[in-house]
Amino acid sequence: MGHVKGGVYLKKIMAVYDEDPFYAERLSDYVNRKEKGVFQAQAFTSKECLEEYAKMNEIDVLLTGEATGFPEVDALRSAKTIYLAEDEVSAKGRSGGAGTEGRSVEKASTIYKYQSGDDIIREVMAAYCELPGVKEGNPGLFSEEKKMIGVYSPVGRCGKTSLALAIGQVLAREEKVLFVTLDTFTGFGGLMDEKWKRDMSDLIYYYKQGRFHTLRMNTVIYYLGDMAWIPPIRFPDDYNQVSAEEMADMLLKMLQEGGYSTMVLDIGNYGRQVIPLLDICSVIYMPMKEDIISRSKLAEFEDYAKESCDQKLIGKVQKIHVPLVTGVRHKEHFPQELLWGDLGDFVRGMLKGQRGLWGH
Repeated sequence: MGHVKGGVYLKKIMAVYDEDPFYAERLSDYVNRKEKGVFQAQAFTSKECLEEYAKMNEIDVLLTGEATGFPEVDALRSAKTIYLAEDEVSAKGRSGGAGTEGRSVEKASTIYKYQSGDDIIREVMAAYCELPGVKEGNPGLFSEEKKMIGVYSPVGRCGKTSLALAIGQVLAREEKVLFVTLDTFTGFGGLMDEKWKRDMSDLIYYYKQGRFHTLRMNTVIYYLGDMAWIPPIRFPDDYNQVSAEEMADMLLKMLQEGGYSTMVLDIGNYGRQVIPLLDICSVIYMPMKEDIISRSKLAEFEDYAKESCDQKLIGKVQKIHVPLVTGVRHKEHFPQELLWGDLGDFVRGMLKGQRGLWGH
């Protein structure tokens, strides 16, 4: 799938056909602005124009409104047809089943027309991934140097997750950042007042099945401000399905093959299996506290690290004291409060003099 011309990888074509010109044009514009890595959208409000275009071009995904469906749609050269249902009940009832006019499961599916643009992109990615032969994203499209920034601490209640989120928010102002948390209980669902259709559990499943690729990853990408992120696992037991070495390998694939220059990794509590995850990081920020129990935990970790790994890893660790997070009074505003509040100021100052540490 995808197109290569003169050695240059071309984006996949998404044709959007709807009688409402504003809908087709708005959705196409949104896809082209938001989805910079995989699809290029073309809007059509005329059946004749769409048919003429399909004669000369291979269409990878055709989005077409149910009310404007026509018999000739089956004859179009499209790898995947997705019908845009006018109501959620209709979309759910036909999702994953046969499409209009008896189309096969592989060729057609249905999604809700009036959900957010981001949700439509994720649903399109998920449907497209089920096609036979779809195994990878855009090979060689992103060649810039990548970096993995880890945030980890053996000490609890030290501001680790807030720090990781703030680092991601600050860096996302200048570059493409992907935030991943390996914590088991994050509170993100309540904090963002949202439930996600797909999350890290899905990526683990596809990785173990040998079916993981960057298009799969794009089906679980959400945005927090300018920062892309992947919702955490649904059930803690899911981590039992993958070793720390396998998790590290999957994260490296996500960074190296995805369209992001930086991954901010909130490592969470991996216990004695944490070394493979620390090893893939360019730098590791380690929040700490000064009470006697916290100092004792840190000393135990340092002894373990010295016995388990080389000095190169230990040299990546930057111990820091994270200031008490103030603000974050409103859930809907917390990305902006993290970015521009006390913690954001702290992170900007911390990063200013340490970017040279990120190279391997």
